[in-house]
Amino acid sequence: MQGSRKTARLSEVAKLAEVSPGLVSRILNEDSTLKVRPETRERVMNAIDLLQYTPHASARALRNSRTGLLGFALHHVNDPIYAQLVETAQIAAAERGYSVVLLNADELMERQGAFRTLVRGHRVDGLLIQSGFAADSHGLQDVARSVPSVVFNADETPGLRTVRLDDATAATIATQRLLELGHRQIAFVGAEGATSDRRFRGYLDALEAADVAPLPMISGGWDAGTARAGIERYVATGGRATALVVVTSTSALGVHAGVVAAGLSLPADVSVVSIHDAWFTEHLNPPLTVVELPLAEIGRRAVDLLIEQIDAPAEGAVVLEEPAPRLIERGSTDVPGGRRG
Repeated sequence: MQGSRKTARLSEVAKLAEVSPGLVSRILNEDSTLKVRPETRERVMNAIDLLQYTPHASARALRNSRTGLLGFALHHVNDPIYAQLVETAQIAAAERGYSVVLLNADELMERQGAFRTLVRGHRVDGLLIQSGFAADSHGLQDVARSVPSVVFNADETPGLRTVRLDDATAATIATQRLLELGHRQIAFVGAEGATSDRRFRGYLDALEAADVAPLPMISGGWDAGTARAGIERYVATGGRATALVVVTSTSALGVHAGVVAAGLSLPADVSVVSIHDAWFTEHLNPPLTVVELPLAEIGRRAVDLLIEQIDAPAEGAVVLEEPAPRLIERGSTDVPGGRRG
């Protein structure tokens, strides 16, 4: 007699997967508060498929379904520096059948419940997480290990897939140009975090190669207001640099204003070179000399890596060295104390 195949029970799935029935239920119900090892989840899914448990189609969908959304969690969502990266990423994602959702990493880290719901509730297929700042927390790295993720701007980290720019080379190029102009009192305007640390190392490397002593780092932060205040304090307390390498152009906007507010002029009194180009840099007076980094290219590369993570998770670091950082010289640099001629 041919009878229908016996329907598997949830308890049988749990026994085969060597977990509790409650855990199987929570996985099937997409419990956003559940913390479970990836291999345990995979074992449960395999048991569901093998036994053809009644809701096995739903379980398979949980594993294989796609929302078509990639989340970009940025610390500085409104920073004009990242406009080109985001635009290119959106185009690259669309070409691959995805849309990009911009998220504020700082806000999401403060609202843990919302963050868990987003990334563990399968609201996005993958997540690009901006790192490299003092505001980073281990919470973001925990998320990166629980959902397909690429961490942008981070140093190589075990267990994570990371991608970053060639920050040290960019700062070396900026410093070398100031040395070529004859400057020997060159300071670095930096901030907290791994990105600034890498750029500071590039500044130090260039000075060491030229046998020139570095000056103490000026604390400028990652925004224009903090950088302006830092430069005004530096000048007021007798700072003697004739040239500045600035960690990013958003900070350089404040440096530019701070130099003028302190009664000095660019570039006659102080030359300034910044890392990163942006739409506003050529519209300052004088326009800002910068070292351009390939933000557009890394936006596309980040999307490619993220989709790879969704399909086949892996760890490792990518440093985008091509195209190489490029100096764009404008009016904020000159020889010390005068005009070239």
